[in-house]
Amino acid sequence: MPGRMTLLDRTVEAIRPLDSDAMAAAQIRQDGLVKPRGALGDLEQLGRQLAGLAGQCPPPVPEPAGLALFAGDHGVHAQGVSPWPQDITAAMVSTFLSGRAVVNTLARQAGVRVQVVDVGIATDLPPAPGLAQRRIRAGTHDLTTGPAMTRDEASQAIEVGIHTATDLVAEGCRCLLTGDMGIANTTPAAALIAAFTGAAHEDVTGRGTGIDDATWAVKVDVVRRALDRHRLDPADPLGILAAVGGFEHAATVGFLLGAAAARVPVVLDGVVAGAAALAAAAFAPEVTGAFVAGHVSAEPGARLALSTLGLRAVLDLEMRLGEGSGAVLALPVVQASARVLHEVATLADLQGGADSVAPGIRRRILVLGGARSGKSATAERMVESAAAVTYVATGPAPSADDPEWRERVQLHRDRRPAHWTTVEGRDLVGLLATRTNEPLVVDCLGTWLAATMDDHDMWRDDSADSDPDTAAADGAADMAADDAAAKVTAEVDALVEAWRSTSRTAVAISNEVGSGIVPATRSGRLFRDQLGLLNSRIAAESDEVWLVTAGIPQRLR
Repeated sequence: MPGRMTLLDRTVEAIRPLDSDAMAAAQIRQDGLVKPRGALGDLEQLGRQLAGLAGQCPPPVPEPAGLALFAGDHGVHAQGVSPWPQDITAAMVSTFLSGRAVVNTLARQAGVRVQVVDVGIATDLPPAPGLAQRRIRAGTHDLTTGPAMTRDEASQAIEVGIHTATDLVAEGCRCLLTGDMGIANTTPAAALIAAFTGAAHEDVTGRGTGIDDATWAVKVDVVRRALDRHRLDPADPLGILAAVGGFEHAATVGFLLGAAAARVPVVLDGVVAGAAALAAAAFAPEVTGAFVAGHVSAEPGARLALSTLGLRAVLDLEMRLGEGSGAVLALPVVQASARVLHEVATLADLQGGADSVAPGIRRRILVLGGARSGKSATAERMVESAAAVTYVATGPAPSADDPEWRERVQLHRDRRPAHWTTVEGRDLVGLLATRTNEPLVVDCLGTWLAATMDDHDMWRDDSADSDPDTAAADGAADMAADDAAAKVTAEVDALVEAWRSTSRTAVAISNEVGSGIVPATRSGRLFRDQLGLLNSRIAAESDEVWLVTAGIPQRLR
């Protein structure tokens, strides 16, 4: 009877090759852009890879991004492979959590979320925001005297990494980045690279934090002794990790496997990530389709690891910091490779006029903001360079009975260029289905939803709140309310699907309702909840999401 599948087994089983059809579509798209064929070099290959991973062209822009920084300590530190005391690991983790390390500065610039994971630090750390405490044990054993971990401990660490990747993806991350911290962790990295590549120990052992010749000689000998002691079988990646790896190395393996199973690109940082990538590929060879080598570390083993995996680094800056710093620096290039496929015009666009639309090319943008925040003006600026724009106003027509609304509508009309086409109505599904290069501006989802709820009489009488006996007895009213809710939901579903599948550039404006006061009436609370759900669903299918506060736009995705 076969044994029960573990989380590792299920994750490996979920990893699939890149989608060849999507990659072919990306190549056709690249060749048709307004540039010489191949002019963007490796950026074009990166775009094809992202399309193959996503199974669509153009691929989603890999943002927002989340970096998992796995931290652990190492028993091999006792062999004198580093001049730094072991408690520097915990001190650096505290620095990460305070936001004052190098990777924090780079991450703020790139808009990357940093998640620190204690998977094996020798020092106890107090709970803190941004710290996930997933410690397997307080540091590994000395790999020169025995296995660094048991097989079960290595499996546990891998599962920590899988869960971390899964959680970040569930929280909305469309790109993952690796990071690590652990004094002496380049020693097990060197041993892992030698084990998986068959390279000589002296060829994969570097100077880590900048050690001198004497310490480097000690480190080389330590790696040799570890490799001599353990009978390492390249076909047993778990056994290799347990024998000569570290908790952060094993967790990174799980993180890489989890990213690939979720079809999300993962940007590798330095030599620790390279060692983990070799192990991940031994578990599941197709995992490399999700890998992007952020940079090539100055550590000699890093270049060998990338070469073995068939990866070409985005950056080569002679860096050897770790922390995820190289991955974060490379992220804008990775994002640019997808954005080119989304936004650059094709020769057909220039020659074919308004009806010439490349299949599947779209740019869907959601702009959120409070009342009088400047959200409409921000959305209009996004399409102001277009030769023609369709502007759909979903609110009620102005009337003499509501002078304030009439004034607001007139202000919006006066601001729009004369050559724009204004449509007053709510047929957003039909407009989104129209195949044209003419951008569509929807102003706004809130008034569309209010009118839809009006049409189906979804509002409940607020007086029912103060008369529970009447409300309880009125079963017919409850059935009518349920029927109305079902009809509104069906219209919302149709709108979300039209937004997801539209081939035209579309900018939707909506009110951000999650930060305001709780409405005093039942109908107000109902509308707030319905609009919040609609905003979330549209955001999930958007290429870009912006929040406008006091006239200042901030990109959320």
